[in-house]
Amino acid sequence: MATRPPSAFERAFPRRELFRGRARWALLAWTFGSLSLVLLLVNLALITSVLVDRGVLDVPRDRVGDVIELIGPSAADAVRPMELSRDLSRYADAGLLPAVWRSRERFWGPPLAAVYRGVPPLRDTRAALAVLILCAVAVGFLRIYLLSCGRRTCTAVAQDVATRLRQTLHRQTLRLGPGDLDESSGLRPVQLFTEDVDRVRHGVYLWTSRIGRYLFKILLLVLLALAVHWRVALQCLIPLALCWYLLHREQRRSRDAQALARARADSELRLLAESLRKTRLVRGYGMETFEHERFRTHLERFHQNVLSAFERRSWSLWAGRLIVLVSAAVVLFLVGVKVLDSPEGPQGLSFPAAVLLLSAFACLYLPLEALARLPGELDEAAAASDRIHRYLDQIPEVGQAVGARFLQPLSRTLQFESVTYRLPGGRALLAGFDLRLEAGQSYALVSFDPLEARAAAYLLPRFIEPQSGRVLFDGEDIAWVTLESLRAEAVYVGGADPFFTGTVRENISCGNDGYSLPDVTDAAKQVHANKFILNLPQGYETVVGEHGEPLEAGQSFRLGLARAILRKPALLIVEEPTEPLDDDTKSLLDDAYNRVVHDRTVLFLPARLSTVRRTDQIVFVHRGKVEAVGSHADLVRTSALYRHWEYLRFNEFRHLVAQVG
Repeated sequence: MATRPPSAFERAFPRRELFRGRARWALLAWTFGSLSLVLLLVNLALITSVLVDRGVLDVPRDRVGDVIELIGPSAADAVRPMELSRDLSRYADAGLLPAVWRSRERFWGPPLAAVYRGVPPLRDTRAALAVLILCAVAVGFLRIYLLSCGRRTCTAVAQDVATRLRQTLHRQTLRLGPGDLDESSGLRPVQLFTEDVDRVRHGVYLWTSRIGRYLFKILLLVLLALAVHWRVALQCLIPLALCWYLLHREQRRSRDAQALARARADSELRLLAESLRKTRLVRGYGMETFEHERFRTHLERFHQNVLSAFERRSWSLWAGRLIVLVSAAVVLFLVGVKVLDSPEGPQGLSFPAAVLLLSAFACLYLPLEALARLPGELDEAAAASDRIHRYLDQIPEVGQAVGARFLQPLSRTLQFESVTYRLPGGRALLAGFDLRLEAGQSYALVSFDPLEARAAAYLLPRFIEPQSGRVLFDGEDIAWVTLESLRAEAVYVGGADPFFTGTVRENISCGNDGYSLPDVTDAAKQVHANKFILNLPQGYETVVGEHGEPLEAGQSFRLGLARAILRKPALLIVEEPTEPLDDDTKSLLDDAYNRVVHDRTVLFLPARLSTVRRTDQIVFVHRGKVEAVGSHADLVRTSALYRHWEYLRFNEFRHLVAQVG
């Protein structure tokens, strides 16, 4: 037999989890809470009995022996009957005795009689009323405590699920790697981590609380109603179920009709608003009469659609109230007829029993309503769970090969061999990309489309993987080396790299205790970051990041450079920040570049013309291929495309020309 695949929501919280761990304790709390509700209803019926009967019980004289046998000799001595006539005796001020006598044929009769025998205050009417009220208060407090425990435990269960999902999302995000070229897909895991996980958490809370709380509650209430009088309960449950079906059917039809009417009204309203933007056309062509007629027609339709939605809602409310009223009238009639019969007869129903029966029916409404709404309320959680698990099911683009080797530092050549890389949408950024660079020099990688240059740079530390072709370090294919050794020798510095919430020292050392404070300070000095760090409130112990000290763009970038320099990589890839920098920061960066380019290969993704000019060679990429390689002066002289790129990026009059054009 084929197994039904789990739904999206069940992948986040399988049904079997409802009976495990904390969820099981929540289920127990809800179960005992439902039992306490039944006890409260029974207590209410007993209080009603005391108030209606006033402790008075009239029995035939030949049945007095049955009463004594039912309540026992000790209780019989406390509540002696008085003779009303030759055939009738009366027990006056006998507390719960009338309820005990009426229940003698019911399954709960013997336990109630035992309680009556064992609790003397129940033999006095006023004392019995006080005891029952105190019991109701105690059971009420117990129910409040149990419901509070259930809610608290369900909240903990839902939070455990959310925590597990967030841990899994964090691991998956690290597994998928930093291959977000346009920095747009990075927003997706953030949304999943925050909003969608919260939706799943809320769905788990609704599921565990409503299923655990209401299913058993409904079962107990139905059993209670059947126990009171099974024939009357069945006679009432059938019309109640029919009315429930009609009520929800009408509500569903009303919601659909209202949504359609609102959609039509919104369409007409957009047409009306559209006419407000066409005054020049109307006045210019003398269309005033035509436009007035058209406007009036759409305005009338809008008016009718709004009224239709309101009328449908009013009709639905009226119909729902009528259905509830009719169902209540039917139930009251059926119960009332049985109350009018002799309570002593097999078909009769006492007034306290009728109160208990009606109370059980009334308490059924909210659980049924909550369970009826549950599937719709779980739709949002199921959709969020589906998005989360589709993300978790993704296979990382970059993985470490079995038997990967340790990479030696780059010392001779860096080479791209016929590399092709396409975005997931299909657009090719690199197509047959061939490039050979000598180690120990500085290069600028530029292109009209910044993603092309960035894709080539991302291939070096294997943030992304080419669909075809190879990247070689000293003739060795980096696809067959360990990621750890590769990323230790090829370090990428982004222009807008974020910082973790932590101290400056932790952000530069990345929490690696192997780097001492002097090591961190030396790296910061090389990139001219030491001075502004010392001016921070706590120097290198100043907390930066999301909840720490704010930093300017130039300061953040220099901290990123220090972080990279600390590791002494053989290949340094520097993507400059696109935000404007002040002149002092530019001068400091220029001097820092002079220091970091020694004894290593540096690849710049420049945002400043001065950086382009200072490099040994410029690699100009166009349409996924290397268009030209050379110094700035050579390319300006020999490449028209490069001259156009320089003009578009750095000419101070380009924006003015564009505005005039």
